[in-house]
Amino acid sequence: MAQLPGIDEKLIKLNPDWTVENAASTPLEKEVSINDFKGKRLILTLPGAGGFCNKELDLIKENMGKFKEAGADEVVIVVGTDVLSNAGRGLPNLLQDPDQAFAKANKLNLEGVRSRYLNRSVIAVDASGNQVAREDAELLACRTIDGLVDVAKKAFS
Repeated sequence: MAQLPGIDEKLIKLNPDWTVENAASTPLEKEVSINDFKGKRLILTLPGAGGFCNKELDLIKENMGKFKEAGADEVVIVVGTDVLSNAGRGLPNLLQDPDQAFAKANKLNLEGVRSRYLNRSVIAVDASGNQVAREDAELLACRTIDGLVDVAKKAFS
């Protein structure tokens, strides 16, 4: 097994509690890497959160328990750079990849476009940071929750 490329790249974690109404008292973001999360991690990438099947963000949020049941200790969503207007969308681990460093390390970047990924990926990482499973879908594909959970089941069961 190989270490997940880009696991130490700094990404921006958006605060799930931030809103326009509490902007003055609640920090919007902080820098973290995927390696800052511990245990078995399921990383779900989205091209960007300004379109391209935003329903997927809601599906992930509504079904977080299914990922945990499948063996994931942490579920991390990584998007391009255009999610700011949505803030954390109530998701505890929503990360932006503003410099596309994680995207480039994992061959996800859409060349010539700063805020979009070429593919949607679900990547399972064990507690040591090794990539143990990965499935890619096309940019405009909308994945089902069962398909995403199945990757976690295969990797962590």
